[in-house]
Amino acid sequence: MTLVRIGLLSDVHGNLTALQAVAAALKQEGPLDQIIVAGDHLLGGPRPIEVWRFLRAAGWTLVRGNEDDALLSDEAPNLEALRRYARAYDAQRRWTRERLGPDVLAQLAALPDRYQGQTPAGTLLVVHSSPRSMHDRAGGILNLASEVQAAYAGTGADVIAFGHYHRSFVRPMPFALLINVASVSIPEDQRPLAAFTVLHARPDGWLVEQSRVPFDPALERAAAVQTGMPPWQAD
Repeated sequence: MTLVRIGLLSDVHGNLTALQAVAAALKQEGPLDQIIVAGDHLLGGPRPIEVWRFLRAAGWTLVRGNEDDALLSDEAPNLEALRRYARAYDAQRRWTRERLGPDVLAQLAALPDRYQGQTPAGTLLVVHSSPRSMHDRAGGILNLASEVQAAYAGTGADVIAFGHYHRSFVRPMPFALLINVASVSIPEDQRPLAAFTVLHARPDGWLVEQSRVPFDPALERAAAVQTGMPPWQAD
């Protein structure tokens, strides 16, 4: 095979409307060899169970993220970093756990923390944040090259794709090409645009296409009212 095309997305955060917009856009891309979702699938939006069913039915490859891990315990993670929104976060976390139920939570816990595969251009590694940790903050656009090296080097992969930062970028490093696929939901710039990436792998190298598609946030606000999702408000 001389060309492999892979769809990459991340950070759906329970937003069914945005996920459907990305799925429609990926369909318009034509046949893809694989679609990989890099974690943080369900927490943060009003329709987590619907998102989970959509993802499972689609047959895409799913990787576990830090917010997926946060759903797996009765105890809340460290809430100090959330400052004034700690109570809202934990209320939404508990509500999401109840919506999902034990069977879905077990399926979520069984997801791997990474995907690695071979392409005509080399090895692709997909993680949520970094190979070192799904909670890492060392791969952003403001991180020093030495910080990136410490977190991402040594895997043997030629391309490392990840989400977590909710902002698209491509960063060539001496050891690998780093691709942040941004977020389907909760974009950093707060615009109602859902991000995805299509990676083209050929024997002569890689082509990275990063796109954003609009979605209607009013549909998610209405769903939040309908489902009784706890509001995101300061403590």
